[in-house]
Amino acid sequence: MAEKSTIYRATINLSDIDRGVYTEQQLTLACHPSETMERLLVRIIAYCLCFEETLEFTKGICEGTSPDIWMRDQDGRILHWLEVGLPTPERIQEACRRAKHATFYLYGQHLDRWLQMHGEKLTALSRLQLFRIEADFLKSLVNSASRKMSWTVTQTEGTLYLSDGTQDLTTPITLIKLP
Repeated sequence: MAEKSTIYRATINLSDIDRGVYTEQQLTLACHPSETMERLLVRIIAYCLCFEETLEFTKGICEGTSPDIWMRDQDGRILHWLEVGLPTPERIQEACRRAKHATFYLYGQHLDRWLQMHGEKLTALSRLQLFRIEADFLKSLVNSASRKMSWTVTQTEGTLYLSDGTQDLTTPITLIKLP
């Protein structure tokens, strides 16, 4: 019998000072058995950092052809493709072909090696933005994660401030400059 996804709920009090976005969002996410807690949390962070009213979580890891999060127009065309992890260059190129804008939030112990291997292949993709999620920040967040989370998230001047009721975390949101 296949393992079932675990449901996580998050209340996000979001303040994006740079963009003038102030909202509270109630999120319900399914965490696939093969998905790590790091990946789930980075999906939530990506949603917060790019929040728009029409941004939606997709089936994500369960469906290989869709991004983790997207924003589509009325005709179903992808306006913004958001994905997390360390994708293949082909996956990033596909995102840039299919979407008006593609944003990837990269994390993991092999991130620097990944950038060395693939960074040069991605320099010509004008619709692409890559951001780094710091390992120490993510580790602290994983340690306090639960199936029901309540976060206060503030973004301003390239810095993310996150409070989860047990700790206050700060991390830069670093745009990766490709060679």
